[in-house]
Amino acid sequence: MSNTKSQIKDIIMDFSNENLNRNFTQKSVEILDRLEDANAEILGTSRTDIWAASILNIVLDMNGVFNKKHPMYMTKKDFSQKIGVSAGTIKNKAEAVKEILNLEENDQSVIVYSTNETTETVEEKEVVAKEEVVVTTEAPVKDEKQQIYQNFMKLAHESNDFKVKVENFENAIKVAVEMIANNGEVVYWEDEITKPYMIALQDLGNLFNDNKDYDSAKRVYELLLNLNPLDHQGIRYKLINILIEKNDRKEVNDLFARYKDDKSATWSYSKVLYYYKNKNMFMAKDALKDAVNRNKYIALKLIKWTAFMQMSGVYINPVLFNEANFYCEESISLWKNTKGSIDWLLKNVLKK
Repeated sequence: MSNTKSQIKDIIMDFSNENLNRNFTQKSVEILDRLEDANAEILGTSRTDIWAASILNIVLDMNGVFNKKHPMYMTKKDFSQKIGVSAGTIKNKAEAVKEILNLEENDQSVIVYSTNETTETVEEKEVVAKEEVVVTTEAPVKDEKQQIYQNFMKLAHESNDFKVKVENFENAIKVAVEMIANNGEVVYWEDEITKPYMIALQDLGNLFNDNKDYDSAKRVYELLLNLNPLDHQGIRYKLINILIEKNDRKEVNDLFARYKDDKSATWSYSKVLYYYKNKNMFMAKDALKDAVNRNKYIALKLIKWTAFMQMSGVYINPVLFNEANFYCEESISLWKNTKGSIDWLLKNVLKK
């Protein structure tokens, strides 16, 4: 099993164990397996949490979980907040997955026929070691601290008051730290006991970021990357935008160097914008060439040409197009705030 697929599967299992049951886990993992069989390389084109969210969304939607009459009912907004991916991104990526796998509405292969199990169903986890797969099952954590943590997280997500949200996320973080404290030395994110802490920190950082408190968001994001240098949560994509906005050249270059092996289109377009902003046109053009080769739709969406492509009937790769939607959702304001960047992009993209 590839590392990327393993990370996607972990996210699916973590969400299902906390909110659903193993029947939903099984159906979601089956879709993941089919997606890998259809195109294994495609899993590397987007963040792991986006793939997990889109697959879970398909299973939840087709099984009526978004219907108020379902015993496990949750709204799409609730799902988006709990999984940590925007509703628009989830919808777009889910449509791409359905198209790749030719999934029809109410596809029988996705339907869960037994939903009587509670969210306390045992956790099933695959651990790959020395080329052998060992399947282990553990009862989910049910102690008092876990319940308190979940209550604080729920209060934070449900509140519309910024200060109340911050207070509840911080309380959840304190409880999560206590949960870790009694477990000796841990590896953050890889050890299950640390994930509540990492998720609460990420939610707090995103809250600061969304409210333009960039200094506070930066501190949280840097802490997360120091705890988990492999960045399973995709924190670097949030942090790089803050650093480019501040134009902190040393920190931007340090972060690019730290993740020099990142070959995603998202990372490439971040380089394009940074080099352009600092008037390094040679590097900007070189980075743009690489970025367009990885995903031309991001550039076309930034210059507002994708609507023309859709009307013309030309084939559009759904996975790359959804990656473009995600990137622009996260970064379009940064481009707009960089004087002349979109005009420059238009001029140079149309040359290619």
